[in-house]
Amino acid sequence: MKNEDLMDWYMLLHTKSCCDCFQLKESHIYKGVGKMEVWEIIEFVRKQKGISVAELCGKEVSRSVYERFVKNQADTTVSKFSYFLQKLNLGYDELRIFDYPPEVANMDRMMKEMVLAFMNQDKEELQHLISLCEEKGDITQKERHLASLCKLLIARIVDEPIAVADSEVYQYLIYAQTWTNYELVLFNHCMYAFDPFFIDLVLDKALVSISAYQNSKDRKNESFRMLANAIIHFIQQQQRGLIWKYISKLEAVFLEEDMFFERNQYSLLTGIWEMIKGNEKGRQKVNQALQICQQLGATKYHKMNHDLLRNVERIYEIDFQLDELLVVDK
Repeated sequence: MKNEDLMDWYMLLHTKSCCDCFQLKESHIYKGVGKMEVWEIIEFVRKQKGISVAELCGKEVSRSVYERFVKNQADTTVSKFSYFLQKLNLGYDELRIFDYPPEVANMDRMMKEMVLAFMNQDKEELQHLISLCEEKGDITQKERHLASLCKLLIARIVDEPIAVADSEVYQYLIYAQTWTNYELVLFNHCMYAFDPFFIDLVLDKALVSISAYQNSKDRKNESFRMLANAIIHFIQQQQRGLIWKYISKLEAVFLEEDMFFERNQYSLLTGIWEMIKGNEKGRQKVNQALQICQQLGATKYHKMNHDLLRNVERIYEIDFQLDELLVVDK
């Protein structure tokens, strides 16, 4: 397996993150309600929860204003919309259940398709996504970014040189002074194409921007995975100084007990780093991480981690004694 195949591992790592936003839709009681406009969502949830119009409006909104709003005869302010959500105990993220906003839901689906196409090495599907974006007469910025990502992934699949600095995504990220979750997702998907020292520069900016999210478990997951992805890339490039720098940052991320995936990947990466430094105790961490994947039946993650370790053995001439472990079938 080639050095570049290490990056398949981190793409799988991010596949979990990219698909997290779909888990709520799959498990929620409102599954299958379909696409709704915002006024339809408010009225639908109100009825489903048995909340009267009077209870919902309270002293903040008149009944006549509400009735015009749910009939799409009047707009409402952001503050009133937030008030309705609060009264319904409905979070902004839960609007995705109803495919709202529609353009965001559509991009989420296409992003998921892009990641799965890459994991399947399906360049035809990636090209199809590019066509869907570029053939539109009014292509949006997000669609341009998606097309740019697909082009980078196709180049990765066919092992062609990549003019990263000319890509739409590169130009956007280099000039974005503040990062939110959107920029983080973009960066995670195309990180492998960047020079390690550019990644180092951008990571510092990204970590500052997303530090405000540390009280959010979902965003903490994203931060952890971004660091893990970077470390894998630096391992591939044999950048020991950068591995050390970002392993230290990874160690500073507090992981709650129920963050099993992140805790297991932490053990794997710190074990690899200890072995690279010559500390034989790292082998036990690595083997435990593999065994956890086995015990949980996570066969795809087990195989990708196993392949990663084989590459690390070859690059750094170390021995994890993997032959002594039971390898999960493909």
